[in-house]
Amino acid sequence: MSDVSAPVPSPRPTLGERLGQWFGRGKSGGQGGAPKDGKDGKGDGKIVAAPLSARAENALRRQLAQCFSARLTDSSANEAAREFMARYGAASAEEQLALLTVVADICASDGEVGGDGKGAVKDTGKDASKDAAKDAAKDARRAASTATGLAGALGSARVRFLKRFNALPDGLPFLVNWRADMLRHRAALPGLAALEDDLGSLFSTWFDVGLLELHPITWDSPASLLEKLMRYEAVHEISSWADLRNRLDSDRRCYAFFHPRMSREPLIFVEVAFVPEMAADVHSLLDEKAPLEDLRRVRWAIFYSISNTQPGLRGVSFGNFLLKRVIDELRLDFPKLRNFATLSPIPGFNDWLRQLSAQALAEALGPKRAKLLAQEPSLATQASGAQMMAWLQASPDRKSGRALQRALGEALAAYYLARETVRGQPRDPVARFHLGNGARVERINWHADLSKKGAKQSCGMMVNYLYEPDELDANLQRLIDGEPALGRAVSRLL
Repeated sequence: MSDVSAPVPSPRPTLGERLGQWFGRGKSGGQGGAPKDGKDGKGDGKIVAAPLSARAENALRRQLAQCFSARLTDSSANEAAREFMARYGAASAEEQLALLTVVADICASDGEVGGDGKGAVKDTGKDASKDAAKDAAKDARRAASTATGLAGALGSARVRFLKRFNALPDGLPFLVNWRADMLRHRAALPGLAALEDDLGSLFSTWFDVGLLELHPITWDSPASLLEKLMRYEAVHEISSWADLRNRLDSDRRCYAFFHPRMSREPLIFVEVAFVPEMAADVHSLLDEKAPLEDLRRVRWAIFYSISNTQPGLRGVSFGNFLLKRVIDELRLDFPKLRNFATLSPIPGFNDWLRQLSAQALAEALGPKRAKLLAQEPSLATQASGAQMMAWLQASPDRKSGRALQRALGEALAAYYLARETVRGQPRDPVARFHLGNGARVERINWHADLSKKGAKQSCGMMVNYLYEPDELDANLQRLIDGEPALGRAVSRLL
Protein backbone atom coordinates (compact mmCIF):
# COMPACT_ATOMS: atom_id res chain seq x y z
CA MET A 1 0.00 0.00 0.00
CA SER A 2 1.35 3.40 -0.93
CA ASP A 3 2.24 5.92 1.74
CA VAL A 4 -0.44 8.39 2.77
CA SER A 5 0.51 11.70 4.32
CA ALA A 6 -1.41 14.55 5.87
CA PRO A 7 -0.26 17.84 7.33
CA VAL A 8 -0.01 18.22 11.08
CA PRO A 9 -2.86 20.42 12.39
CA SER A 10 -1.64 23.85 13.35
CA PRO A 11 -3.22 27.24 14.05
CA ARG A 12 -3.97 29.11 10.85
CA PRO A 13 -1.13 31.64 10.33
CA THR A 14 -1.91 35.26 9.71
CA LEU A 15 -1.19 36.65 6.25
CA GLY A 16 1.68 38.73 7.66
CA GLU A 17 3.26 35.65 9.31
CA ARG A 18 2.87 33.60 6.14
CA LEU A 19 4.35 36.36 3.98
CA GLY A 20 7.29 36.66 6.34
CA GLN A 21 8.03 32.93 5.98
CA TRP A 22 7.32 33.09 2.26
CA PHE A 23 9.71 35.93 1.39
CA GLY A 24 12.41 34.56 3.65
CA ARG A 25 12.88 31.33 1.70
CA GLY A 26 16.13 30.67 -0.08
CA LYS A 27 16.24 29.56 -3.69
CA SER A 28 16.70 25.92 -2.81
CA GLY A 29 13.72 25.78 -0.50
CA GLY A 30 10.91 27.10 -2.69
CA GLN A 31 9.16 26.38 -5.92
CA GLY A 32 9.97 28.27 -9.07
CA GLY A 33 13.21 29.64 -7.66
CA ALA A 34 15.12 29.02 -10.87
CA PRO A 35 14.24 28.39 -14.50
CA LYS A 36 13.08 24.86 -15.11
CA ASP A 37 13.62 24.57 -18.84
CA GLY A 38 16.81 22.56 -18.50
CA LYS A 39 18.88 25.32 -20.05
CA ASP A 40 21.00 26.26 -17.08
CA GLY A 41 19.22 29.44 -16.15
CA LYS A 42 18.18 30.61 -19.57
CA GLY A 43 14.83 32.35 -19.29
CA ASP A 44 13.77 31.84 -22.89
CA GLY A 45 16.61 29.78 -24.31
CA LYS A 46 18.53 32.88 -25.41
CA ILE A 47 19.03 35.05 -22.32
CA VAL A 48 20.99 33.88 -19.28
CA ALA A 49 20.05 35.46 -15.96
CA ALA A 50 22.78 37.59 -14.43
CA PRO A 51 23.95 36.20 -11.06
CA LEU A 52 22.72 37.88 -7.89
CA SER A 53 24.75 37.78 -4.72
CA ALA A 54 23.07 36.41 -1.60
CA ARG A 55 23.08 39.89 -0.08
CA ALA A 56 21.53 41.47 -3.18
CA GLU A 57 18.86 38.79 -3.40
CA ASN A 58 17.94 39.11 0.26
CA ALA A 59 17.69 42.89 -0.09
CA LEU A 60 15.47 42.44 -3.15
CA ARG A 61 13.22 40.02 -1.28
CA ARG A 62 12.85 42.47 1.62
CA GLN A 63 12.03 45.25 -0.83
CA LEU A 64 9.38 43.18 -2.59
CA ALA A 65 7.98 41.88 0.70
CA GLN A 66 7.35 45.46 1.72
CA CYS A 67 5.51 46.12 -1.56
CA PHE A 68 3.32 43.05 -1.08
CA SER A 69 2.41 43.32 2.57
CA ALA A 70 1.90 47.03 3.23
CA ARG A 71 -1.20 49.11 2.67
CA LEU A 72 -1.55 50.85 -0.70
CA THR A 73 -1.15 54.18 1.08
CA ASP A 74 2.14 53.18 2.73
CA SER A 75 4.65 55.77 1.50
CA SER A 76 7.72 53.63 2.23
CA ALA A 77 6.23 50.71 0.27
CA ASN A 78 5.43 53.03 -2.62
CA GLU A 79 9.02 54.27 -2.57
CA ALA A 80 10.24 50.66 -2.62
CA ALA A 81 8.03 49.98 -5.66
CA ARG A 82 9.35 53.11 -7.36
CA GLU A 83 12.93 52.01 -6.75
CA PHE A 84 12.23 48.52 -8.11
CA MET A 85 10.56 49.97 -11.18
CA ALA A 86 13.54 52.24 -11.86
CA ARG A 87 15.99 49.41 -11.28
CA TYR A 88 14.15 47.05 -13.59
CA GLY A 89 13.77 49.67 -16.31
CA ALA A 90 17.49 50.47 -16.29
CA ALA A 91 18.62 46.84 -16.13
CA SER A 92 19.98 44.77 -19.00
CA ALA A 93 17.94 41.84 -20.31
CA GLU A 94 20.07 39.44 -18.25
CA GLU A 95 19.60 41.51 -15.10
CA GLN A 96 15.86 41.80 -15.72
CA LEU A 97 15.65 38.02 -15.99
CA ALA A 98 17.45 37.70 -12.65
CA LEU A 99 14.93 40.05 -11.03
CA LEU A 100 12.04 38.16 -12.62
CA THR A 101 13.45 34.90 -11.30
CA VAL A 102 13.22 36.20 -7.75
CA VAL A 103 9.70 37.52 -8.35
CA ALA A 104 8.72 34.11 -9.78
CA ASP A 105 10.08 32.35 -6.71
CA ILE A 106 8.12 34.68 -4.46
CA CYS A 107 4.91 34.07 -6.39
CA ALA A 108 5.35 30.29 -6.65
CA SER A 109 3.82 29.35 -3.27
CA ASP A 110 1.08 26.78 -3.65
CA GLY A 111 -0.40 27.62 -0.25
CA GLU A 112 0.29 24.19 1.26
CA VAL A 113 0.82 24.06 5.01
CA GLY A 114 3.91 22.06 5.93
CA GLY A 115 5.22 22.28 2.38
CA ASP A 116 8.81 21.96 3.65
CA GLY A 117 8.20 18.31 4.48
CA LYS A 118 8.58 18.75 8.22
CA GLY A 119 4.93 18.80 9.10
CA ALA A 120 3.64 15.64 7.49
CA VAL A 121 2.60 12.41 9.20
CA LYS A 122 2.88 9.23 7.20
CA ASP A 123 0.66 6.15 7.38
CA THR A 124 2.48 3.03 6.14
CA GLY A 125 -0.75 1.08 5.86
CA LYS A 126 0.48 -1.53 8.33
CA ASP A 127 0.07 0.07 11.75
CA ALA A 128 -2.46 2.81 11.01
CA SER A 129 -5.80 2.29 12.65
CA LYS A 130 -9.17 3.41 11.33
CA ASP A 131 -9.19 6.26 13.85
CA ALA A 132 -5.80 7.44 12.62
CA ALA A 133 -7.05 7.37 9.05
CA LYS A 134 -10.10 9.41 10.04
CA ASP A 135 -7.88 11.92 11.83
CA ALA A 136 -5.65 12.17 8.78
CA ALA A 137 -8.66 12.80 6.52
CA LYS A 138 -9.94 15.48 8.92
CA ASP A 139 -6.53 17.11 8.97
CA ALA A 140 -6.37 17.05 5.17
CA ARG A 141 -9.76 18.79 4.92
CA ARG A 142 -8.64 21.39 7.43
CA ALA A 143 -5.42 21.97 5.49
CA ALA A 144 -7.36 22.28 2.22
CA SER A 145 -9.61 24.89 3.79
CA THR A 146 -6.58 26.76 5.10
CA ALA A 147 -4.90 26.60 1.70
CA THR A 148 -7.99 27.93 -0.06
CA GLY A 149 -8.20 30.90 2.27
CA LEU A 150 -4.48 31.47 1.98
CA ALA A 151 -4.62 31.34 -1.81
CA GLY A 152 -7.27 34.05 -1.79
CA ALA A 153 -5.23 36.16 0.61
CA LEU A 154 -2.09 35.76 -1.49
CA GLY A 155 -4.08 36.57 -4.61
CA SER A 156 -5.24 39.79 -2.97
CA ALA A 157 -1.64 40.56 -2.04
CA ARG A 158 -0.57 40.11 -5.68
CA VAL A 159 -3.32 42.42 -6.89
CA ARG A 160 -2.40 45.02 -4.29
CA PHE A 161 1.24 44.67 -5.35
CA LEU A 162 0.33 45.37 -9.00
CA LYS A 163 -1.99 48.23 -8.12
CA ARG A 164 0.84 49.84 -6.19
CA PHE A 165 2.84 50.12 -9.42
CA ASN A 166 -0.19 51.34 -11.34
CA ALA A 167 -0.59 54.20 -8.86
CA LEU A 168 2.88 55.54 -9.72
CA PRO A 169 3.17 58.22 -12.44
CA ASP A 170 4.83 55.90 -15.01
CA GLY A 171 3.48 52.72 -13.50
CA LEU A 172 1.04 51.70 -16.23
CA PRO A 173 3.57 51.72 -19.10
CA PHE A 174 5.97 49.83 -16.83
CA LEU A 175 3.37 47.16 -16.13
CA VAL A 176 2.57 46.76 -19.83
CA ASN A 177 6.23 46.19 -20.64
CA TRP A 178 6.68 44.02 -17.56
CA ARG A 179 3.86 41.71 -18.59
CA ALA A 180 5.47 41.33 -22.01
CA ASP A 181 8.59 40.06 -20.23
CA MET A 182 6.47 37.79 -18.05
CA LEU A 183 4.84 36.26 -21.12
CA ARG A 184 8.24 35.80 -22.76
CA HIS A 185 9.67 33.95 -19.75
CA ARG A 186 6.52 32.35 -18.37
CA ALA A 187 7.33 28.84 -19.64
CA ALA A 188 10.75 28.90 -17.97
CA LEU A 189 9.48 30.60 -14.80
CA PRO A 190 6.14 28.96 -13.97
CA GLY A 191 6.00 30.87 -10.71
CA LEU A 192 5.09 33.96 -12.77
CA ALA A 193 1.83 32.44 -14.00
CA ALA A 194 -0.41 33.65 -11.17
CA LEU A 195 1.03 37.18 -11.20
CA GLU A 196 0.78 37.41 -15.01
CA ASP A 197 -2.81 36.14 -14.91
CA ASP A 198 -3.72 38.72 -12.28
CA LEU A 199 -2.12 41.48 -14.34
CA GLY A 200 -3.95 40.39 -17.49
CA SER A 201 -7.25 40.51 -15.59
CA LEU A 202 -6.47 44.00 -14.30
CA PHE A 203 -5.58 45.17 -17.81
CA SER A 204 -9.02 44.10 -19.01
CA THR A 205 -10.41 46.75 -16.66
CA TRP A 206 -7.69 49.37 -16.97
CA PHE A 207 -7.82 49.23 -20.78
CA ASP A 208 -11.58 49.02 -21.12
CA VAL A 209 -12.60 50.47 -24.49
CA GLY A 210 -14.64 53.12 -22.72
CA LEU A 211 -11.40 54.57 -21.35
CA LEU A 212 -9.55 54.61 -24.66
CA GLU A 213 -9.32 57.59 -26.99
CA LEU A 214 -9.49 57.35 -30.80
CA HIS A 215 -7.17 59.75 -32.59
CA PRO A 216 -6.08 60.11 -36.22
CA ILE A 217 -2.38 59.87 -37.01
CA THR A 218 -1.31 62.23 -39.80
CA TRP A 219 1.89 63.37 -41.46
CA ASP A 220 1.76 66.35 -39.09
CA SER A 221 1.83 64.11 -35.98
CA PRO A 222 4.98 64.26 -33.82
CA ALA A 223 8.01 62.57 -35.40
CA SER A 224 8.35 60.28 -32.39
CA LEU A 225 4.84 58.96 -33.01
CA LEU A 226 5.53 58.46 -36.73
CA GLU A 227 8.68 56.52 -35.88
CA LYS A 228 6.63 54.24 -33.64
CA LEU A 229 4.16 53.71 -36.48
CA MET A 230 7.00 52.54 -38.70
CA ARG A 231 8.36 50.27 -35.99
CA TYR A 232 5.03 48.77 -34.95
CA GLU A 233 3.64 48.09 -38.44
CA ALA A 234 3.13 44.32 -38.40
CA VAL A 235 1.34 43.52 -41.68
CA HIS A 236 3.09 45.38 -44.50
CA GLU A 237 6.50 46.72 -43.55
CA ILE A 238 6.95 50.48 -43.96
CA SER A 239 10.15 50.67 -45.97
CA SER A 240 10.90 54.40 -45.83
CA TRP A 241 9.66 57.84 -44.85
CA ALA A 242 8.32 58.20 -48.40
CA ASP A 243 6.34 55.00 -47.93
CA LEU A 244 4.95 56.30 -44.64
CA ARG A 245 4.02 59.64 -46.19
CA ASN A 246 2.15 57.82 -48.95
CA ARG A 247 0.17 55.91 -46.34
CA LEU A 248 -0.77 59.18 -44.62
CA ASP A 249 -1.64 61.13 -47.78
CA SER A 250 -4.93 62.92 -48.38
CA ASP A 251 -6.64 59.81 -49.78
CA ARG A 252 -5.60 57.74 -46.76
CA ARG A 253 -6.43 57.66 -43.09
CA CYS A 254 -4.78 56.14 -40.03
CA TYR A 255 -6.49 55.85 -36.65
CA ALA A 256 -5.19 54.57 -33.33
CA PHE A 257 -6.46 53.87 -29.84
CA PHE A 258 -4.58 55.60 -27.03
CA HIS A 259 -4.86 55.30 -23.27
CA PRO A 260 -4.96 58.65 -21.40
CA ARG A 261 -1.96 57.61 -19.32
CA MET A 262 0.00 56.48 -22.41
CA SER A 263 -0.83 59.40 -24.67
CA ARG A 264 2.16 58.97 -26.99
CA GLU A 265 1.94 55.20 -27.25
CA PRO A 266 -0.58 53.80 -29.78
CA LEU A 267 -2.12 50.54 -28.54
CA ILE A 268 -3.50 49.44 -31.90
CA PHE A 269 -3.84 51.24 -35.23
CA VAL A 270 -5.53 50.71 -38.57
CA GLU A 271 -4.54 52.05 -41.98
CA VAL A 272 -7.30 52.95 -44.45
CA ALA A 273 -7.24 53.59 -48.20
CA PHE A 274 -10.06 55.17 -50.22
CA VAL A 275 -10.53 53.49 -53.61
CA PRO A 276 -13.23 53.35 -56.32
CA GLU A 277 -13.75 49.57 -55.96
CA MET A 278 -12.91 46.75 -53.58
CA ALA A 279 -9.12 46.31 -53.62
CA ALA A 280 -7.74 43.10 -55.09
CA ASP A 281 -4.01 43.46 -54.37
CA VAL A 282 -1.85 45.28 -51.87
CA HIS A 283 0.75 46.43 -54.40
CA SER A 284 -1.70 48.89 -55.95
CA LEU A 285 -2.61 50.24 -52.52
CA LEU A 286 1.02 50.79 -51.56
CA ASP A 287 2.19 52.18 -54.90
CA GLU A 288 3.87 55.49 -54.08
CA LYS A 289 3.55 56.65 -57.70
CA ALA A 290 -0.20 56.07 -57.96
CA PRO A 291 -2.26 59.26 -58.40
CA LEU A 292 -4.34 60.51 -55.51
CA GLU A 293 -7.93 59.36 -55.42
CA ASP A 294 -10.67 61.96 -55.76
CA LEU A 295 -12.45 61.78 -52.42
CA ARG A 296 -15.65 63.03 -54.05
CA ARG A 297 -15.86 59.85 -56.12
CA VAL A 298 -14.53 57.08 -53.91
CA ARG A 299 -16.99 54.44 -52.83
CA TRP A 300 -14.83 52.04 -50.85
CA ALA A 301 -12.83 52.32 -47.63
CA ILE A 302 -10.27 49.51 -47.43
CA PHE A 303 -8.69 48.51 -44.11
CA TYR A 304 -5.40 47.07 -45.33
CA SER A 305 -3.36 46.91 -42.14
CA ILE A 306 -4.28 46.48 -38.47
CA SER A 307 -1.41 46.25 -35.99
CA ASN A 308 -1.38 45.61 -32.25
CA THR A 309 1.61 47.37 -30.76
CA GLN A 310 1.92 46.14 -27.17
CA PRO A 311 2.85 42.47 -26.53
CA GLY A 312 2.07 43.07 -22.87
CA LEU A 313 -1.61 43.60 -23.73
CA ARG A 314 -2.01 40.17 -25.29
CA GLY A 315 -5.51 38.87 -24.58
CA VAL A 316 -6.95 42.36 -24.08
CA SER A 317 -9.33 42.75 -27.00
CA PHE A 318 -10.12 46.15 -28.43
CA GLY A 319 -9.49 45.61 -32.15
CA ASN A 320 -13.16 45.00 -32.93
CA PHE A 321 -14.12 48.24 -31.22
CA LEU A 322 -11.45 50.08 -33.19
CA LEU A 323 -12.86 49.09 -36.58
CA LYS A 324 -16.43 49.89 -35.62
CA ARG A 325 -15.41 53.26 -34.22
CA VAL A 326 -13.43 54.04 -37.37
CA ILE A 327 -16.38 53.09 -39.58
CA ASP A 328 -18.56 55.50 -37.61
CA GLU A 329 -15.94 58.25 -38.00
CA LEU A 330 -15.66 57.69 -41.74
CA ARG A 331 -19.41 57.73 -42.24
CA LEU A 332 -19.56 61.10 -40.50
CA ASP A 333 -16.73 62.53 -42.61
CA PHE A 334 -17.91 60.99 -45.89
CA PRO A 335 -21.71 60.64 -45.91
CA LYS A 336 -21.68 59.02 -49.38
CA LEU A 337 -19.27 56.29 -48.30
CA ARG A 338 -21.19 53.04 -47.97
CA ASN A 339 -18.72 50.20 -48.55
CA PHE A 340 -16.17 49.00 -46.01
CA ALA A 341 -13.87 46.04 -46.48
CA THR A 342 -10.44 44.75 -45.61
CA LEU A 343 -7.61 43.46 -47.74
CA SER A 344 -6.22 40.91 -45.32
CA PRO A 345 -3.47 38.30 -45.24
CA ILE A 346 -4.17 34.61 -44.67
CA PRO A 347 -1.26 33.93 -42.31
CA GLY A 348 -2.03 30.32 -41.40
CA PHE A 349 -2.80 28.97 -44.88
CA ASN A 350 0.60 27.55 -45.83
CA ASP A 351 1.16 25.93 -42.44
CA TRP A 352 -2.22 24.23 -42.72
CA LEU A 353 -1.73 23.13 -46.33
CA ARG A 354 1.77 21.78 -45.67
CA GLN A 355 0.41 19.33 -43.09
CA LEU A 356 -2.32 17.81 -45.28
CA SER A 357 -1.99 14.22 -46.40
CA ALA A 358 -2.91 13.27 -49.98
CA GLN A 359 -6.30 12.03 -48.76
CA ALA A 360 -7.01 15.18 -46.73
CA LEU A 361 -6.02 17.36 -49.69
CA ALA A 362 -8.41 15.47 -51.98
CA GLU A 363 -11.22 15.90 -49.44
CA ALA A 364 -10.56 19.63 -49.18
CA LEU A 365 -10.63 20.03 -52.97
CA GLY A 366 -13.71 17.89 -53.55
CA PRO A 367 -14.16 15.22 -56.28
CA LYS A 368 -14.30 17.54 -59.30
CA ARG A 369 -11.21 19.56 -58.44
CA ALA A 370 -9.34 16.44 -57.35
CA LYS A 371 -9.83 15.05 -60.88
CA LEU A 372 -8.44 18.27 -62.35
CA LEU A 373 -5.46 17.97 -60.03
CA ALA A 374 -4.81 14.42 -61.25
CA GLN A 375 -4.47 15.77 -64.81
CA GLU A 376 -1.64 18.12 -63.88
CA PRO A 377 1.57 16.46 -65.18
CA SER A 378 3.90 18.28 -62.80
CA LEU A 379 2.18 16.81 -59.73
CA ALA A 380 2.17 13.24 -58.46
CA THR A 381 -1.03 11.24 -58.79
CA GLN A 382 -1.53 11.35 -55.03
CA ALA A 383 -0.08 14.78 -54.24
CA SER A 384 0.30 15.78 -50.59
CA GLY A 385 -0.39 19.20 -49.18
CA ALA A 386 3.32 20.02 -49.11
CA GLN A 387 3.64 19.16 -52.81
CA MET A 388 0.56 21.23 -53.59
CA MET A 389 1.99 24.22 -51.70
CA ALA A 390 5.24 24.03 -53.67
CA TRP A 391 3.29 23.86 -56.93
CA LEU A 392 1.12 26.85 -56.00
CA GLN A 393 4.28 28.87 -55.39
CA ALA A 394 5.79 27.89 -58.75
CA SER A 395 5.32 29.69 -62.10
CA PRO A 396 3.86 27.29 -64.69
CA ASP A 397 4.82 27.96 -68.32
CA ARG A 398 1.46 26.98 -69.76
CA LYS A 399 -1.51 29.34 -69.55
CA SER A 400 -3.77 26.40 -68.70
CA GLY A 401 -1.44 25.48 -65.84
CA ARG A 402 -1.63 28.99 -64.42
CA ALA A 403 -5.43 28.96 -64.65
CA LEU A 404 -5.60 25.60 -62.87
CA GLN A 405 -3.16 26.82 -60.25
CA ARG A 406 -5.36 29.82 -59.49
CA ALA A 407 -8.58 27.80 -59.42
CA LEU A 408 -7.21 25.20 -57.01
CA GLY A 409 -5.41 27.75 -54.85
CA GLU A 410 -8.50 29.90 -54.37
CA ALA A 411 -10.63 26.83 -53.65
CA LEU A 412 -8.22 25.64 -50.97
CA ALA A 413 -8.08 29.11 -49.41
CA ALA A 414 -11.89 29.27 -49.33
CA TYR A 415 -12.07 25.85 -47.69
CA TYR A 416 -9.46 26.83 -45.12
CA LEU A 417 -11.22 30.07 -44.17
CA ALA A 418 -14.77 28.70 -44.17
CA ARG A 419 -14.38 25.15 -42.90
CA GLU A 420 -11.20 24.78 -40.84
CA THR A 421 -11.84 25.43 -37.15
CA VAL A 422 -10.11 25.01 -33.80
CA ARG A 423 -12.38 24.63 -30.77
CA GLY A 424 -15.31 25.91 -32.81
CA GLN A 425 -13.50 29.05 -34.01
CA PRO A 426 -11.92 29.77 -37.41
CA ARG A 427 -8.44 28.32 -37.53
CA ASP A 428 -6.90 31.35 -39.21
CA PRO A 429 -6.22 34.10 -36.63
CA VAL A 430 -7.12 36.98 -38.97
CA ALA A 431 -10.32 35.23 -40.04
CA ARG A 432 -11.14 34.62 -36.38
CA PHE A 433 -10.74 38.33 -35.71
CA HIS A 434 -12.82 39.67 -38.60
CA LEU A 435 -15.55 37.03 -38.53
CA GLY A 436 -15.75 37.56 -34.78
CA ASN A 437 -16.42 41.22 -35.55
CA GLY A 438 -19.36 40.29 -37.77
CA ALA A 439 -17.63 40.61 -41.15
CA ARG A 440 -18.20 38.35 -44.15
CA VAL A 441 -15.63 36.43 -46.21
CA GLU A 442 -16.27 38.22 -49.50
CA ARG A 443 -13.53 37.35 -52.00
CA ILE A 444 -10.27 35.44 -52.37
CA ASN A 445 -7.62 37.35 -54.31
CA TRP A 446 -4.98 35.43 -56.25
CA HIS A 447 -1.45 36.88 -56.33
CA ALA A 448 -2.55 39.79 -54.17
CA ASP A 449 0.70 39.90 -52.18
CA LEU A 450 3.77 38.76 -54.11
CA SER A 451 6.24 39.75 -51.39
CA LYS A 452 8.35 37.08 -49.71
CA LYS A 453 6.10 37.30 -46.67
CA GLY A 454 2.96 36.88 -48.77
CA ALA A 455 4.39 33.86 -50.57
CA LYS A 456 5.52 32.30 -47.31
CA GLN A 457 2.17 32.77 -45.58
CA SER A 458 -0.44 32.04 -48.23
CA CYS A 459 1.13 31.48 -51.67
CA GLY A 460 0.52 35.17 -52.35
CA MET A 461 -3.24 35.10 -51.74
CA MET A 462 -5.22 37.64 -49.70
CA VAL A 463 -8.88 37.92 -48.74
CA ASN A 464 -11.47 40.68 -48.53
CA TYR A 465 -13.67 40.71 -45.44
CA LEU A 466 -16.76 42.84 -46.00
CA TYR A 467 -18.11 45.00 -43.19
CA GLU A 468 -21.79 45.85 -43.63
CA PRO A 469 -22.79 47.79 -40.50
CA ASP A 470 -26.39 46.58 -40.59
CA GLU A 471 -25.37 42.92 -40.94
CA LEU A 472 -22.65 42.63 -38.30
CA ASP A 473 -24.83 41.15 -35.56
CA ALA A 474 -26.51 38.65 -37.90
CA ASN A 475 -23.15 37.55 -39.29
CA LEU A 476 -21.80 37.07 -35.80
CA GLN A 477 -24.75 34.83 -34.97
CA ARG A 478 -24.01 32.75 -38.08
CA LEU A 479 -20.48 32.26 -36.84
CA ILE A 480 -21.75 31.18 -33.43
CA ASP A 481 -24.03 28.69 -35.20
CA GLY A 482 -21.03 27.22 -37.03
CA GLU A 483 -21.74 28.73 -40.45
CA PRO A 484 -19.58 31.81 -41.07
CA ALA A 485 -21.01 34.40 -43.43
CA LEU A 486 -19.67 33.96 -46.98
CA GLY A 487 -20.01 36.05 -50.11
CA ARG A 488 -21.24 34.43 -53.34
CA ALA A 489 -17.81 34.32 -54.90
CA VAL A 490 -16.44 32.39 -51.93
CA SER A 491 -19.46 30.08 -51.68
CA ARG A 492 -18.94 29.05 -55.30
CA LEU A 493 -15.43 27.91 -54.48
CA LEU A 494 -16.62 25.39 -51.88
